[in-house]
Amino acid sequence: MLRWTAEEASLAMHRMERHVSHTNKRVGTTQVARSYVSRWLALLAALCMLAPLGGCGFFTSDTKDTPSPVQSASTGPVSIVATLNQWGSLAERIGGDDVKVTSILSSTNVDAHDFEPTSKDLNQLSKANVVLVNGAGYDNWATKWIPSNASTISAAETVGAIDGDNPHLWFSNEARSSVARELFDTLCRLRPKDKSNFEKNYDAWKTSEKKLENTMKTFRKEHSDLTYAATETIAAYLMSDMGFKDETPKGYLQAVQNDSEPAPSDLKSFQTLLKDREVKLLVINPQQESSTTDQIVDAASTGSDPIPVLKVTEQMPQDQKDLTGWISSLVKQTNDLINSEEDAE
Repeated sequence: MLRWTAEEASLAMHRMERHVSHTNKRVGTTQVARSYVSRWLALLAALCMLAPLGGCGFFTSDTKDTPSPVQSASTGPVSIVATLNQWGSLAERIGGDDVKVTSILSSTNVDAHDFEPTSKDLNQLSKANVVLVNGAGYDNWATKWIPSNASTISAAETVGAIDGDNPHLWFSNEARSSVARELFDTLCRLRPKDKSNFEKNYDAWKTSEKKLENTMKTFRKEHSDLTYAATETIAAYLMSDMGFKDETPKGYLQAVQNDSEPAPSDLKSFQTLLKDREVKLLVINPQQESSTTDQIVDAASTGSDPIPVLKVTEQMPQDQKDLTGWISSLVKQTNDLINSEEDAE
């Protein structure tokens, strides 16, 4: 579909004037030039009169002018498309009734690392006023389909993370706070008349997030020498915020980060670490189970004093409707597991 905006029509006229100027220099007459410009001005004026109000466009089978995403954000709910449901839930908290949020990845049954968007997913992205991505290489499939006139928020960019860094940023208090602030600023810019609503929602979110921070702070005070190991780096930010030290064998960790199978010696080191009870918690991702992770879990469960296992998925489970609430539930699970471990000692 070919459609011209007023800006594009003006650009076309400018190009024609330059062309006529060159023609004038070649033929040495102004009469030809004036006639040439007059015909183009008349044509462009006629097209603009025939086009729907709000833009200058050629007729197509659909004569209704479709507003751009940024234009449509001034009326009706602001359309936000999030690549991940955990970020989408945060957008719903900040935007409230003034936004319509669509989350593309919203199931723990989907492997985010191998995800391929459908035509429906791409269509949703193309119509968004705001696109909320994770970044750091986690959802590159979305970035090339973001419309040029949509506002883009990248969780990675808000905290300076780049490709190669741990991309599970939603588990970081710093990243959650940065994305929430960016959402608030963006929505206030797109919909200034609803700023008071966004402020109310943002303040309520900050209150709940502060409560979560205080819970983790209390946990750190009540427990010392906290150590853990993990089958992958999924919860590293959360564990750090809670005061845990990562004791995962370096060779195993390096293999996981390179998306390769750990060497037998690295797997054995991991199993020995667990059998000797050198950590207080094992973190696994049930979305990435394999024979290797099964052997690691078995090592943690061996003997009369098993190491507690915390299961953390990449996508927010369907029984959780809010990112802060999900993180709070994981903190509670961790607290319960550690307390049970310490009571048994």
